[in-house]
Amino acid sequence: MNRISLLCITTLIIGTSVFLWKRAHKVTPGPDYNTVTVGTNAEFPPFSMKENNVIVGFDIDVTSEVFKRLNKKVVFKDLPFDALIPELQLGNIHVIAAGITPTEKRRERVLFTKPHLTSDSLYIISLKDKNITDFHKLKGKTVVVNEGYTADYYMSTQPNINVIRISGSTTSEGILALQAGRADAFVTGLLPMKPYFDIFGTDTFTIVKIEDTQESSAFAVSKHYPELRDYIAVTLERMEEDGTLAALKKKWNFV
Repeated sequence: MNRISLLCITTLIIGTSVFLWKRAHKVTPGPDYNTVTVGTNAEFPPFSMKENNVIVGFDIDVTSEVFKRLNKKVVFKDLPFDALIPELQLGNIHVIAAGITPTEKRRERVLFTKPHLTSDSLYIISLKDKNITDFHKLKGKTVVVNEGYTADYYMSTQPNINVIRISGSTTSEGILALQAGRADAFVTGLLPMKPYFDIFGTDTFTIVKIEDTQESSAFAVSKHYPELRDYIAVTLERMEEDGTLAALKKKWNFV
């Protein structure tokens, strides 16, 4: 066997080995990658909610526009909030669109886009008879928060405050906890409270802004599909440049 033949065979063996290794380790995005499954929790207005059994909301509009521009069909899957990241890690859904806040702990499990909304501060919501007029009056009190959201992470770092966590993103449970006397205050973003206040008013509540806080929202993408995160990021930038994001924020009363 001459040197040229030996070199050809060696090259073929190496090339075949590399191909098989890549094939074995490549994650296939599914039988129809033209369809993207977006996980959400439709109990968090105005980001995601149900109207006449149809999922609507700010994050729903944004993701719909993103994938329309990417020429992909979208299927929205309503899940409990605490099931979203596990489903993303398994690759059962491609994206989370549920007003989710990027945190370092979550970044270990998912890929985040740049936040597309960074305007909502945290607020203390309490019944007027509790006389909670500033943050310092929360000392020794019981505060309810939505588990896994910005309010949860922020309040968990505050000393001498008893934190009760609501599983899921619904705001009505926080208000019910106040009315039932199970908590002294509910800490959350004001935007999720707006639909509730529009219906029931604010007269019975004291609403106090927590200074120097901000709740941001981004889309989470499965680590099985890193290229999808990049496509979403570029599309969001174009939507910001052409005014589409601003129009959707105005539609859902974020500005």
